[in-house]
Amino acid sequence: MSHIPSYALYGETHDFPDVLHIERIYDRAKGLDWTIAPHRHAKLHQFFMIHQGVVAFSIDEKRITFDQPTLLSVPAFHVHGFHFSPNTQGFVLSCPSSEIDALSQGDRDIQHIRNAALELAADADIQSLFHTIYTEFQHETMARTAMLRAQLLVLLCHLARRRPPTTPLDTVGIFHRFERMLMAHPERPIQIDVFARDLGLSRTGLHRACRSATGQSAHRVAMQIKIQEAKRRLAYTQESTSEIAYRLGFDDPSYFTKVFRKYAGTTPSGYRKPFLLTPPQ
Repeated sequence: MSHIPSYALYGETHDFPDVLHIERIYDRAKGLDWTIAPHRHAKLHQFFMIHQGVVAFSIDEKRITFDQPTLLSVPAFHVHGFHFSPNTQGFVLSCPSSEIDALSQGDRDIQHIRNAALELAADADIQSLFHTIYTEFQHETMARTAMLRAQLLVLLCHLARRRPPTTPLDTVGIFHRFERMLMAHPERPIQIDVFARDLGLSRTGLHRACRSATGQSAHRVAMQIKIQEAKRRLAYTQESTSEIAYRLGFDDPSYFTKVFRKYAGTTPSGYRKPFLLTPPQ
């Protein structure tokens, strides 16, 4: 694989057709031998609610296996894949990230949900809500779009209440705008003045937001996101180390290797080795 697949829905490249899309895990995964290969979405946020079955889930370099009712929230850009035990039961709900932005109306708790990958227990209320959304989605009824948006907002509120509050909204909002900018264009050179200008901030304002949200400088945040993208490409593509270095804006592959080792604790080839021996599910 020469690149990480990026889809609208899994395996599909057309524009997103509705306010949201929901389908049963059974319908999506059975025809794929219960395996969904690693991929990502540039504009979609996905929620996976599994209430029966054993699931091996990978997101970026993290892998987990669970057999209890679980809800996974996967924001745009994160590489994720699955292996389900046969006849796993549950739903996958996909919606444009822009829908969550519109629904949040600046609410900091919902913005946390929009920006952070989450793994939460799927209690009876969550399971019931997914069934309700699925039923509504299946039928062309009056005010369907408005109802689906309302139900999506209820889901977001449920998830927000299960996640403790963290940093104040102003710094979180700025930080996540910066983070999304970097994830959308990992090839851009790290020029903090330029990033700050594009965000309508001063260099000091961007540094302050990053330090408040993460305790780290804007430059370190930008480099960590670059290295995270390098890890994804090392794990999920066959691109050479030099190709990855150039694609991520490094003029010198040896300098890229030096920086990668500093942030990842190993060389690019060392990081890739276990993925070559045991490919991700």
